[in-house]
Amino acid sequence: MKWKGRQLIISLLIIGSVLLTAAAQDDRKPQESPQIQEAERLHKAGYNFFLEREYRKALESFLSELPLRRAAGDTLGTAWALNQIGESYSSLNEYQEALNYYSQALPMFRQAHDSHGEARTLHALADCYRALHNLPQSLEYLKEVLPIVRASKDRQWEGMVLGDIGYTYFALGEKTEAFKYLNERLTYERKQEGKFGEAEALYDLGAAYEASSDKKKAIEYYRQALFIYERQSQTMVSENLTTKLKELREAIKRVEQ
Repeated sequence: MKWKGRQLIISLLIIGSVLLTAAAQDDRKPQESPQIQEAERLHKAGYNFFLEREYRKALESFLSELPLRRAAGDTLGTAWALNQIGESYSSLNEYQEALNYYSQALPMFRQAHDSHGEARTLHALADCYRALHNLPQSLEYLKEVLPIVRASKDRQWEGMVLGDIGYTYFALGEKTEAFKYLNERLTYERKQEGKFGEAEALYDLGAAYEASSDKKKAIEYYRQALFIYERQSQTMVSENLTTKLKELREAIKRVEQ
């Protein structure tokens, strides 16, 4: 049940979505002002640095972007700049600083009725509180995210959030609730197109059962996940897929001992 790789994927999804949103915004005034043009340039530069995991340089770009957004009266752009500053601090493990910027972004997204930005910021806040070992607060934010992503029919995020709630309950020692959400995620993923979400849900259930010393259940779910990943490996090659196959084979061997 690993978080760090998932957190990086979430961060990249967030920043990439901002670039798409920026291109589509009609309410930014003036659209072609020098301030906005420079802000967009800095944002794209920050995104590229983030992709390269140059988080300090990404932070510098987003911090330079922020006053330009504010000066131009670009409320939504300001909210996203604050969010990306938070993402950069979070990636640098500077979670208190990240919380400061996320907390500024959240009410701005709500004021703008931007449920996309609101959900992403709530999830980021949950990640920060988890990293700071404040699991009850993390869980509170995750539960706020879930109805938002369900209302938006964001299929990619709904399954992920269900899993995150399950992980958090498990870490809190509330296993009944944990398995409820982990199984709900599996049911949800099986209804979606593609098999990677289902495989990940199976893998996480296997890990939860292993941690609960239920070897029989752990092996059952691990083997189902392995079957899906092996089928996928016949038609595609990726570093992530190779890693998953290796981890699952090692997990099965470990539990069978």
